[in-house]
Amino acid sequence: MEPNTKDPHIETPALPPEGDAPFFTPEEFAEMQQRARKSHSASLTSQLTSQFTTLTMEFVVRLQRAQNEAALPSQSGAVSMRAAYNAIGQLLYIMGTQTQYTCIRLARGARDLCKLTVRGSAALVRFVCGPLWALLCSIGEDLSAPIRYIAVSVRNMRETVHAEGMAGGNARKAGWEVLKGNLHTYQRLILSALSYLLPVGAFAIFFFTVHEVLGSNFSLGVTYQDDLFAFIESEGVWDEAERMVRERVQASAGAQLEWESHPEFELRLVDPAARTGVSELADKIISSSTDQIMRAVGIRINGELVSVVQDGQAVQQLLDETLAAYNDGTHESVGYVHTIEQVPGVYFTNSVQDTTMALEALQIGNALDVQVTDLIQYEENVPYTTEEQETDTLYKGVRFVTQEGRDGSQSVVARQTRVNGELLSTTPLRTTPIKEMQPEIISVGTRVSAGLRNQVQTAQGGAVVGSGAMVFPVPDMKQITTWYGVGGHRGIDLAAPYGSPILALDSGVVIETGWHYSWGNYVLIDHGNGFYSRYGHCSQLLVTAGTNVTAGQTIALVGSTGYSTGNHLHLELSYGGLARSNLLDPAPFIGLR
Repeated sequence: MEPNTKDPHIETPALPPEGDAPFFTPEEFAEMQQRARKSHSASLTSQLTSQFTTLTMEFVVRLQRAQNEAALPSQSGAVSMRAAYNAIGQLLYIMGTQTQYTCIRLARGARDLCKLTVRGSAALVRFVCGPLWALLCSIGEDLSAPIRYIAVSVRNMRETVHAEGMAGGNARKAGWEVLKGNLHTYQRLILSALSYLLPVGAFAIFFFTVHEVLGSNFSLGVTYQDDLFAFIESEGVWDEAERMVRERVQASAGAQLEWESHPEFELRLVDPAARTGVSELADKIISSSTDQIMRAVGIRINGELVSVVQDGQAVQQLLDETLAAYNDGTHESVGYVHTIEQVPGVYFTNSVQDTTMALEALQIGNALDVQVTDLIQYEENVPYTTEEQETDTLYKGVRFVTQEGRDGSQSVVARQTRVNGELLSTTPLRTTPIKEMQPEIISVGTRVSAGLRNQVQTAQGGAVVGSGAMVFPVPDMKQITTWYGVGGHRGIDLAAPYGSPILALDSGVVIETGWHYSWGNYVLIDHGNGFYSRYGHCSQLLVTAGTNVTAGQTIALVGSTGYSTGNHLHLELSYGGLARSNLLDPAPFIGLR
């Protein structure tokens, strides 16, 4: 057909101008026209369809042309907004189309894969199960055929026997003949069935045998020290018993520290009741290992193992006899100083000692020291105590006993401890007073004299003059035994220990020393201010006549010379002369009143 020939019934759409990017190429468009002309001879419906298709193509071509024109850049070179929209739309269209197509392809592929899997599985089942099913059917046929034939034979035999009986013949013989004939006829069928049944029976016998063997009561026979030792459940029982034996063994210094066992095990069929437990097995191991370990008695002193003997009776006898020598029933308690224990157990054989040697070792040391405790009661003296009380009623330096001390006594209950008969300690438990102790109370003067105590004044001619403030003459005074004027007494008597120092009341000059039948050794001092002081019954004089003395200077020592019944100082004080009428009471001047 010529390309320029026109059909009067077909309108040829105008081609896009040159330079555009048409939706269809000229060749494709010519082919469409040719197909349109061929369809002219079709029915009216086909013609209408062809015209509708042509119009649609023309619309698409025009739309494509418009889009292509919109996509062209403007003369200014800028890309229009429509061109951008068009490009984005084309991109989204292509992406959506490709995505949809890809999903469709994936779905089709999955469907085909499922079909292939199902077909393959079915083929595999047919390949595997087909022969197996055929085999099972064949086996079932072989097994059931004898049964079916036997049933038929039995039915025939019964009919034959019945017919023969009705005919008056020998029914039993006829039945027997039929049976023999059937057995001969179906011999091969029976043998074929047995070829299947015999393996099944053999397997059943094998299963029963294995089950019975596995359920049998097997045990391990242990051979130890070349003897069949015991039957145990497993080697773990032996290991546990061995561990228990090791824990029981008590080692001593110098003993073997390891114990080894070398058992042999053999499987035996034994009743479970004859098996040996762990504890019993440990005892049997100990009894059979006397070359390494044995039962013995350990002697521990204060927790330390000192010896091991095979029999502890001799040791106990020694301990009892040693205590019996001290225990006569009168003591509170009798026991050993150290803790002595006999500990039965398992010990290494080479650590066991001879009993005699072990007893001698105990006796040589101090292990058997015996401690005896008694409760005793006795009275004891309670010495009096001395208390000092300061007072301002006495001049400083004056000590005056205001209360004589008196010893007391008390009853004491004590626990007395002896070790091997020697006294170790006496611990008082309680005391009960019998006579109360009376403390000695000494008043100590704190009053300071208004005068100048130790100041020495000298009168015309070099005489020493006292200050008038007098010190206490006997610092160690215990008490006043005689006061001034009592029974015509010329002064006061101050009791003090023998040899206590006697101090000058005030400064002055010694005008007289010597012996008097009544005063004994005495000292007479002129204080130069009208006062004279005399000190009698001295045991020793430390000054001589003409000696200048100061207040508080030691001039003599306390004694009991002359007319005296005890150590004391006889002190006289006079003023204006030595006549009896000039005597004064010394107590107020030295702070005693």
